[in-house]
Amino acid sequence: MNMDEKLLNYYLELKSPEAGEWNSSPQCIHTEWITRDYIRKAFSVTEGMRVCNVGIGTGDWDDYLGYWLKGRGRLTSIDIDMGICEIFEYRQRREGHPNPSEVLCKSIFDADLPVEEFHIVTLIGSAINETEDFKRCLDSCFGLLKHGGYLLFMANLRKTPVEMLEQYIRDTNYLIEQKDLYDVFPEYPFYICRIKK
Repeated sequence: MNMDEKLLNYYLELKSPEAGEWNSSPQCIHTEWITRDYIRKAFSVTEGMRVCNVGIGTGDWDDYLGYWLKGRGRLTSIDIDMGICEIFEYRQRREGHPNPSEVLCKSIFDADLPVEEFHIVTLIGSAINETEDFKRCLDSCFGLLKHGGYLLFMANLRKTPVEMLEQYIRDTNYLIEQKDLYDVFPEYPFYICRIKK
């Protein structure tokens, strides 16, 4: 299968019976809007800013971050899944994204990831649950951050209770500067935190 065929399948899967119902739902759209608005309000883009997103998924968040940084900063996207990385890179190139991501097909636990290179690291949605190691995942994300940098953390309250994050932070020198809970849709409550290293 060539890359254009893979890209067509990617587009079709977004609206498939398995994914389409969630991707089209008010809950999904609300979550995306809140998270995008949050980063826009919580941070100012500065010249030379380096941002890293952990877990590409559909790549919509990474696309948004690239547009948000356009002309001033660079984005790196990390994902362990070769197929996700391959189609995301190709899709951004094919669509002509003006500030495409540098894609690293690696585990967040790999020892050769960049160290203290980023001003902001984002970890949103189910990414932390998919690593199956909450503490180690957060340790790795903070390892990517420059001193004084920020982790933007967003998670489902039911799958990743905020108390887990607060306990983790109590055992570190990091600081939760902002924590907001969103329960407009009780079936998908979530929170977003801005945490300073």
